[in-house]
Amino acid sequence: MKQTAYVPPPTTCALLADLATRAGGWVTIREKESVVEYALPGHASAEVRDFLQARASVQFEPALVARLPGGRVFGSGAVLSPDGQAIARDVSLDFGKAFSDHWLLTYGKIPPPTPLGGTTAVIATTLGNGYSHWLLEELPRLLALPPDGAERLIAHAASGPAREAIERHGFCGSVIAARRDAHFTCEQLIVPSLGRLNASTLAALEKFTASLRGAAPGRGERLYISREKARRRQVTNEPELWAELSARGFVKLHLEELSWAQQINAFANAKVIVAPHGAGLANLVFCAPCTKIIELFHRSYVNGCYWQLAVLRQLDYRPLVPDSAEPLAQTLNANRADVTADLAQVRRALQS
Repeated sequence: MKQTAYVPPPTTCALLADLATRAGGWVTIREKESVVEYALPGHASAEVRDFLQARASVQFEPALVARLPGGRVFGSGAVLSPDGQAIARDVSLDFGKAFSDHWLLTYGKIPPPTPLGGTTAVIATTLGNGYSHWLLEELPRLLALPPDGAERLIAHAASGPAREAIERHGFCGSVIAARRDAHFTCEQLIVPSLGRLNASTLAALEKFTASLRGAAPGRGERLYISREKARRRQVTNEPELWAELSARGFVKLHLEELSWAQQINAFANAKVIVAPHGAGLANLVFCAPCTKIIELFHRSYVNGCYWQLAVLRQLDYRPLVPDSAEPLAQTLNANRADVTADLAQVRRALQS
C-alpha cells in the first residue's frame, strides 16, 4: 500500500493581516476595533452572574478582508501562510486555546496541498458544519464578500441553510465543500474575518434574511426547543419538563425538521422560548425584543454565547442551572453532558 507523504505542520501562530502583508497582499479594514459590553442577566442567580462577569466585556480586533497570495487552506477553513509555516490564528479557531497554541502545530498528517489557480475565497470555519457556528461565524464572512469577488468558495455547504444562503447571496463561482484533511494552496486567497457577536454582525444577518420573514408561519407564542433527537445534551427529565410546559400552552419543536425559513419565523413570532443549551438558540438573532428566553445548562458547561446574543437583541434572558455544590464551569469535554431541568426553577422563571 502506498504511504502518503505528509508535509510538516505549521510552527507558529500569527495574525492574518501580518501574513497578508508579508506575502505582498492587501488588507481592507471593514470595521474598527471595538469593545462590546454585555449586561449581566438581571434574572440570573448571583452564582451565574458572578460566573458570567468574566465574559461581560469583549474586545474585538478590527474586522477585515485580506488577500493572501499563495495562501493555504486546510480542513475546516484553517488559513496558513504560503510556505505553510504559520497559521492565521485569528481566523483559524481552536476553542479553549491561547492565541499562540493550535492543534495544527502538532498535527503530523497534513497531505501535500492541491493547487488552485485564480482567486479563491474561504469562509469555512471550525465547527461551521454545525448551525450555530455557521450562522454566527461563517455566514457573516460570506456577506462580507461581493458575489463576483472570487472564482470559487471554500465553505460548509452541505446543510440546507448553508446552500440556500450561498444561492441567495448570488455568489457567481463554484463551491468547494470544506472537508477534513483537504489542503489547498491558492494563487490568490481572499479571507474575511470571522463573524463576531456585535451589533454590526446582527444587522447584516437581519438584512440578509429580511425576505425570509413571513415566508413561513410562526409556531406559536410559547416554544420548547427539544433535543430529544440529538446525539448529545439531551434533557434527562424531558417527559416531566414537557408535562409542565405543555400544560402552559407550549409547542414542542425539533429544529432539525424545519426549513431555515420555518426556524426564522418560529423564533421571530415567539414570546417565550425554553431550551437546553444548543445550536438552535443561534436563532435568537431573529427574536423580537423582550422575548423571554429560558436556557437550561449543565453546571459543568455554562456557555454564555447566547446570553451575549440575547443582550444584543434586547431579550429577557434567564439562564438556569441546577443547585449543587459543584462549581460552575465551561469545560470543553463536558459540552456533551446531558442537562437536567430543575422544574421549580422553570416554574419561577415562567411566572416572574
